Amino acid sequence: MMTPKCIIFDCDGTLVDSEDVTNRIIAEMASELGITMTRDEATATFGGKTLNAVLYKMRELSGKEIPDDWLPRLIKKVSESWKTELNPVHGVRELLESLEIPICVASNGESIHIHQSLEMTGLRDFFDGDIFSASDIGVPKPAPDLFLYTAKKMGFKPEQCVVVEDSIPGVIAANRAKIRVYGLVKMCSAEELENAGAIPFTNMRDLPVLLGI
Repeated sequence: MMTPKCIIFDCDGTLVDSEDVTNRIIAEMASELGITMTRDEATATFGGKTLNAVLYKMRELSGKEIPDDWLPRLIKKVSESWKTELNPVHGVRELLESLEIPICVASNGESIHIHQSLEMTGLRDFFDGDIFSASDIGVPKPAPDLFLYTAKKMGFKPEQCVVVEDSIPGVIAANRAKIRVYGLVKMCSAEELENAGAIPFTNMRDLPVLLGI
């Protein structure tokens, strides 16, 4: 197995513990649309998805158009909650401090939200501005485009990189890009991640040994 020259990290749920907060608020605000949904159901439905995908699914589930102010209010509530509830994923700071190869972020999130979450958790400076969003190219995961774009911007071939993910769309995207992918067992089970094509692991501190670096 080739030793990687670059690590591409997902953001939400992989670097920052944002999925639970965000999906709890999505579930709460779904009730305004006549949709009953728990946080766990929201996580299963929207984990790793874009805000546009959330809107599309809410429209499908409610059978009606979503009010124009619903998404801006959702974003505002999430941002406010992040100020007090957002933390780095367990072990990720120690991992980033130990790495000596190039690293970057590639996320389906909006660029402003990626930067905001990394800044709030004290992780942004680890990436020297190498933070990429699906909105940069207009094609979200599970398409491979974001990972291929990120590898190229970082100056590496796909096979020289590895991806670290926590969602099924992200794992599928990495596989389609022909990039080896490690799946953090958190939002999805080890079996789900493995079936999607990832190498599952449970603790960020174990990653250097798994990668052979």
